[in-house]
Amino acid sequence: MYLKRILFFASAFSVLTACGPQEGKGGLASIEGTVMVQDLNTLHEKSGELYPATDEEVFISYGNSELADDKAKTSFNGKYKFSNITKGDYTLFVYSDDTTSNAKNATLTFKQNVSLDSKKDAATLETFIIYNHVDYDDGNGIVSGNVQEIQCKGGIEQDTLNATNADVFLQFQNGSEILERVRTDANGDFIIPNLIPGKYRLYCLTETRFDWQSDTAVVRNFEIESNSSKNVVKTIYTRNY
Repeated sequence: MYLKRILFFASAFSVLTACGPQEGKGGLASIEGTVMVQDLNTLHEKSGELYPATDEEVFISYGNSELADDKAKTSFNGKYKFSNITKGDYTLFVYSDDTTSNAKNATLTFKQNVSLDSKKDAATLETFIIYNHVDYDDGNGIVSGNVQEIQCKGGIEQDTLNATNADVFLQFQNGSEILERVRTDANGDFIIPNLIPGKYRLYCLTETRFDWQSDTAVVRNFEIESNSSKNVVKTIYTRNY
């Protein structure tokens, strides 16, 4: 009978030990932090300033788990919080667009590890910075300008007219792809809206005096500094020989 009691208490102690606090829900500790977003253009250049990630999912793994055991969403200011967890070891992670690929499904995973040393510990993690691919026309920036055509005869300038229906090309300064082509109106004016922050170039083609079949580019560089920038470039002059 005495031996049975010893075995019973030993078994009960083992069960209580096995059911002791583990990483996860059921405690008074918490982990919180912030997620910020950096937009990237198609050249993988930064576009604009960091801004808070809204409704971004943040995942948490308990202990040595390599899977997400729970998740939280960021608020309007990019902040998230996991509450009512126990002391122990945790891994938090977020997903981001790849910084070297423009493919839609290419992602990176950013992780942070944290240990809660007491049952009421409150940890604040370093800010997560994730990346988001945007197209050149996903913004609100605007560039406008005017094109004038100088009429020449025998190499001598005769008159300057509004360049009607002239082609204006848009590129990133560090790229070769033509992002957009617009044409001037009857006054030689043009406008390109919806630009994201970044450094751009505009150009028109002009005839050269001694080789009419080999046009050269008249370039205007400009920068959209913020998502509400409005730029007016200097008049572009082309020549017609």
